[in-house]
Amino acid sequence: MSTRTAVLPVLALVAATSAGCALSSHDDEAFQLGDDLAALPGVAAAEVDYVEPELFDSADVNLRVRMRDSATTEQVVAVFATVYEALTDVHAGEEGNLVVRRGDDRLELRTFESEADVSDVEAAAEVAADVAGQQGRTLIEVMTQEVEEAPHVETSVWVWLAKGSDQAKVDRVRTEVEEAYGDLPVTVDARVRVR
Repeated sequence: MSTRTAVLPVLALVAATSAGCALSSHDDEAFQLGDDLAALPGVAAAEVDYVEPELFDSADVNLRVRMRDSATTEQVVAVFATVYEALTDVHAGEEGNLVVRRGDDRLELRTFESEADVSDVEAAAEVAADVAGQQGRTLIEVMTQEVEEAPHVETSVWVWLAKGSDQAKVDRVRTEVEEAYGDLPVTVDARVRVR
């Protein structure tokens, strides 16, 4: 009987601790964010995949936005700003992933407990949208997760050049992208398509 008595308080303590650690769901806000994105100028479609939080594991807010081919740089920046503001406010403490498609370009944003100012994310998104419009097929990732140095935003750019492009063109494109980013932290990988 003493064993039983000892087990019950332990189970009660575990249940109380588990309840205290359970994370709140923000699925309503996530789907509202999707609606807000769909209503922005230049956006053709927006999709939301919200993964509910679990014990000791935060929620994931996964957003996919398809821009119209005519979408401007400013419209792409507005999508990034809208998402980043939500992910660092209502969805603070949740992992956030944004994928923006415009033509054959893919621009991404990754956040989790991020410290960057909205203006710094906007600056990175503006250059990303411009670079994507000027270069060949691109993948650009704007990272704000675990970026310790100010402005707490790092960008990685991959550019795929037409088959047959020589090394001089690869070097030229890499330099053009680096110059476009100026003082903003960026890593550039220019490569030639194999087919």
